[in-house]
Amino acid sequence: MASSDYYWSKVPGFGKMWFLVFPRKANDTAGGSSLIGSVVRDHEDPPLSSTGIFGKTYPEPNHLTTPQIILKDIERNRVAFGISNGDRIILEETFPGKLAIEVDKKNILKLGVANFPSLPVSFSIDYSRMSKVTMEFGKGTVKRIIPSGFISQLKLFHGGDDSRVPGSTGIDISKETIVHQLLLTKQYSVTFESVEDFKSQTDVAIAQANVGDAGIKFQRTTNRKVVVVVDDGNEYLIALNDIDWDRL
Repeated sequence: MASSDYYWSKVPGFGKMWFLVFPRKANDTAGGSSLIGSVVRDHEDPPLSSTGIFGKTYPEPNHLTTPQIILKDIERNRVAFGISNGDRIILEETFPGKLAIEVDKKNILKLGVANFPSLPVSFSIDYSRMSKVTMEFGKGTVKRIIPSGFISQLKLFHGGDDSRVPGSTGIDISKETIVHQLLLTKQYSVTFESVEDFKSQTDVAIAQANVGDAGIKFQRTTNRKVVVVVDDGNEYLIALNDIDWDRL
């Protein structure tokens, strides 16, 4: 497995979050919003692979054990950490207007034909012809964060021994990774710009895609630009970030 099996980019300038190829519904129990404060598998990209330039390791966006064992342990010991009952452990950053990010080809993990970036439906696009991808997030977009200081306090509380975290039996947290940031949204658009004109087959594929989910609309706005708007009433996990126990 490689990071490109799960992600299309690790976006610089946005907390270097990993952006999913296929976003997850927030209520997905296998790996939605419950990933925050959870331990997940820490994978390594194959040696000398093209994706290795983004870092050798990446988080697999699936629960490795009981969801949110790190979050629950912080909550369990909030008094010892000096976190009052009125203080939140998960902080939220909301965005008052539209949030836009632009990703150049140099920051793309995908190389060939793969699913359109961050779409919850199948639609193939050729990343080798990509110029840039722009994402715009509308209302209902929020970034959730567990401050790294809370996780550091937990490590100190256990004397650095990750096996003392309840629910960690059978796993080595220090060799895996912890999800501590999520980006969730209910309304967004993705624009894919190509260095070449799209062929007529693209228009056929767009027409077929628009027959499907009414809340996901495709449009080729120029000969080299395809825009997809997602507004189907669902909340999606778009991106995540992780932190290593042994690097705290």
